[in-house]
Amino acid sequence: MRILLLALLLASVAFSRPMPAYEEAQIAYFSFNSCDARDDSGQGSFGILEGNVRCWCGVEDEGLLFDGETAYLTFQGLVNNYFSTSDFTISFYFKPEMRSAFPISLLSKRGDCGEDFLLDILLDYSRQEITTLVQQSEHRYYGNLSPEPREGGWQHFALVREGTRARTYVNGIPQRESFRCSGVDISNETPLSFGNSPCVQTGRARRFRGVLDELRVFDRALTDEEILDLYRRHPIENAQMDCYS
Repeated sequence: MRILLLALLLASVAFSRPMPAYEEAQIAYFSFNSCDARDDSGQGSFGILEGNVRCWCGVEDEGLLFDGETAYLTFQGLVNNYFSTSDFTISFYFKPEMRSAFPISLLSKRGDCGEDFLLDILLDYSRQEITTLVQQSEHRYYGNLSPEPREGGWQHFALVREGTRARTYVNGIPQRESFRCSGVDISNETPLSFGNSPCVQTGRARRFRGVLDELRVFDRALTDEEILDLYRRHPIENAQMDCYS
């Protein structure tokens, strides 16, 4: 009986662990576990799947597989209200299944392929970087933010904007930091999207082929420790590398 009571006590403690503080700042969470783009945070955003998007093995349960040709994802709702001059954090996992001489579109909120008021994240193998553009104009932007991607398989990317600073992370580890004396306004009316940078339409980028999973947006800057904790929920070492196995 004592052993049973002890086991029940330990179980109750395990299930009553407090939610991480950064969860309260989460304004959109797309787990893709239902093979669609519903917002699991309950905050009212939603995604619209376009083209050939399929359900596939994710880093945690299911993810979305994009075909690199017609497939992309557009987000509607509250999630679009947090990309202006305020702090934010973006976190997602991706597994590319293509290489290209052109940049490959990942996450984007950008009206056109020009230089003004934009957020654009692209995988660029020719430069060996995850190109990270957070920019108000040609002369007002966060420079040197683009980290080096990991070779093959899953990787976790995070972007943090905190006042006059911006930081990028790969697999929970800080990679680049940029500082400006004044802020950067990236406001625009274009919805957030994945695989659909306007530079795809101009021929300067390609759509993503591979898997996307666990996309989160927060309305504040997460700390280094919080980014690492977020990554440790689903370390890439535990991900299925082959959906057929």
